[in-house]
Amino acid sequence: MIRLLHTSDLHLGHRLLERSRIEEQKLFLDWLVERIRDEDIDLLIAAGDIFDTGTPPNAAIELYYDFLHRVSSNLSLGTVIVGGNHDSPAMLNAPGTLLKAFDVHVVGGASSPEEELLVLKDPAGTPSVCIGAVPFLRERDVRTPRPGESIEDRDRSTVEGIRDHYRKVAAAGVPPGIPFIVTGHLFAGGEKSGGERDLYIGSLGQVGFSVFPGNADYYALGHLHRPQTVGGNEHVRYCGSPLALDFGDDSAKSVLLVELGDTGLEEIRKIEVPAFRRLVALQGNLPEILWKLNDLSAVPGELTPWADILVEDSLPDAQERVEEAAANLNLEILRVRYSSSAAGEDPWAEGEQLEELSPLEVFRRCCEAQGIEADDLLEGAYGELLLQAERNIAENTAGEDV
Repeated sequence: MIRLLHTSDLHLGHRLLERSRIEEQKLFLDWLVERIRDEDIDLLIAAGDIFDTGTPPNAAIELYYDFLHRVSSNLSLGTVIVGGNHDSPAMLNAPGTLLKAFDVHVVGGASSPEEELLVLKDPAGTPSVCIGAVPFLRERDVRTPRPGESIEDRDRSTVEGIRDHYRKVAAAGVPPGIPFIVTGHLFAGGEKSGGERDLYIGSLGQVGFSVFPGNADYYALGHLHRPQTVGGNEHVRYCGSPLALDFGDDSAKSVLLVELGDTGLEEIRKIEVPAFRRLVALQGNLPEILWKLNDLSAVPGELTPWADILVEDSLPDAQERVEEAAANLNLEILRVRYSSSAAGEDPWAEGEQLEELSPLEVFRRCCEAQGIEADDLLEGAYGELLLQAERNIAENTAGEDV
């Protein structure tokens, strides 16, 4: 029996309204180490978006390596990490040779089918499980652009390229008689969480389950932050992000414990991740906000809750009164905003500062000002440009303290 723990979308180094999440992320990784020990886990798979950007802060990098060091002695089959769309493949791959000595196998970006197909052996040297360790596949990894092609032709050929990539990995030599697991970091169908669009899902849209080879016992997916199956297939799973990354994400967080035997998949069990810090969005008139604030004090064992408040009336002292009420409670207000109706329908109304907006939100406002509809395709293209810029910065500043 092989006991696999499936997680993804850690987004180490993530910041929410310029507040660092390192404290919460450390608590999660501490908790994850304990689960690996208590549940006698053999294999850990992290299915992409290990970091939030291609240039993560040093604190996030230290957290990552410290975690790998702590779990390496507790996993009989090791750790498999694949890159996501937020990760820099070069950064993830750089220490790959060293990490292999600790049974940590990293596939940061698209590689040859032979390099992505991993056969892991137990301590006695017996092949025990085969992993098709497929990372996030960028358009350039799976297709060559053709002059004059339409957007529909581009998307169609990209999906075909992804399907062909998976087919080649599965055909690279899966040994018979051992479980076969396939990873992926893509939108294969499912439901996004409330704030996930702002975190960039991508412009490829829904590629569908048909891109995967059909001979795997389990599909360990990342990219969507809400835990879910794909197309009703119990063995095709998004485990979801372990922490809420936005005030709009109200999904229950979990990691997945997967048991695989000689006959394939035996059992899948969710292990709920504690809410180390509550992210609370409050909306209403000022009296309603003040009343709701009383229910937000921190409870023993959790970090100070963070609140994002939208006030629906335009009283001049609303922010001051909210902050006064919060001062007597164990909570932190990250932002107080006014609804557009209260602020006179001005999208750049007072109370909403430029530094509080994400780059994508600024892009939307610019489109709105120009009368351009910022649909999913346009936002996805903009997101790809942002991520490519971050990757370029990461590659050009490798080894520097940035």
